[in-house]
Amino acid sequence: MDLASRKMVYYGLLGLLIAGATITVFRVAPQVVHTSILAKDGTLDLYFASVPSDIPSNNVVTSTDLPNANLPISTHGLLDLSSIVSLEVTIDSVMIHSNEANNTGWMEISHSSTTLDLLKPTSVSVLIAGVKVPAQNITMVVLHVSDATASVLGLNSPVPVIVPSGNLKIPLDSGASIKPQMTTSITAERPHIIIEGINTIRLSPVLHVDDISGPN
Repeated sequence: MDLASRKMVYYGLLGLLIAGATITVFRVAPQVVHTSILAKDGTLDLYFASVPSDIPSNNVVTSTDLPNANLPISTHGLLDLSSIVSLEVTIDSVMIHSNEANNTGWMEISHSSTTLDLLKPTSVSVLIAGVKVPAQNITMVVLHVSDATASVLGLNSPVPVIVPSGNLKIPLDSGASIKPQMTTSITAERPHIIIEGINTIRLSPVLHVDDISGPN
């Protein structure tokens, strides 16, 4: 085979290799775009509203003799509220309810355990959970409380706190929209702490929404 023929064969093989590589790229690229760039999940962030100790109460508290009058406590009994040092709740799962036609019902979106002190003032909202959620319209969020106790001065053991049905519910009257690759934030007021009888403490099971932002 002369030199000219060898060159023609060489360039022919090189063209076939380039064409094959190009076809492979176009076959793989749509899969990459589908799983990453075109992901259908959005992000849902859940917060408890901030309670700065230097901001006056906004009609949240019915007792005005508290050391931090802005904290959400009501009293109907004999327990000295000023002796409550902390009230910790452990949230071990989060569920959402959707009214979408193709996704009606409940979905557990988090089973991570988070412990929060409801009596601890904060200048910023407290993150409960931040999770990826399929695009949908959420109508309710339910926080399951696995444990709730209050520490009281003068008592050696923590006082159990009653959480009706073991859940804190956040109804979303107009819903909260989750969009692909966007973030929706829901901030709920902290549950009211209600004291009944002598040493019975319970939490209000329904939380009011402070703010919904997004999707953005």
